[in-house]
Amino acid sequence: MKNKILLLALVFTFSSCSIFQKTQTVNQNVETSTSEPEDSLQKFVGNYEIEVFGLPDGGDGKFSMKVSKESSGLKTIFTTKENNQTIDILGTEVEEGILYIDIYVKDYGINTAFEIYVEGNQVTGYLADMFELEGTKSD
Repeated sequence: MKNKILLLALVFTFSSCSIFQKTQTVNQNVETSTSEPEDSLQKFVGNYEIEVFGLPDGGDGKFSMKVSKESSGLKTIFTTKENNQTIDILGTEVEEGILYIDIYVKDYGINTAFEIYVEGNQVTGYLADMFELEGTKSD
């Protein structure tokens, strides 16, 4: 009788310590999720119509640009001649779900960036971390 009680106590002890529970090792059925960077970039590809409010010249600015996907990532070009003459686009990248378009503003001699949040076809964000922007994106 003592042996049965001792055996039952050991079974309860080991089961409470999770020794008998099924565990997965690193080599057994571990699923890794790899997301293609191109898939996450597709959200940002399209034509943008953006308005920036309260610029230093006292007005609002309108920007039309096209973001396209290339083998090395994203590329942005302004679709209006006026913007091409006053601003150079240095690069385009996506970081943590935010589209950053690095620019050089010729009139002021500064490097800054558009910080664009895309939700469906609605666009919000900032220019130079100071000026709010709103707009739309179309494919």
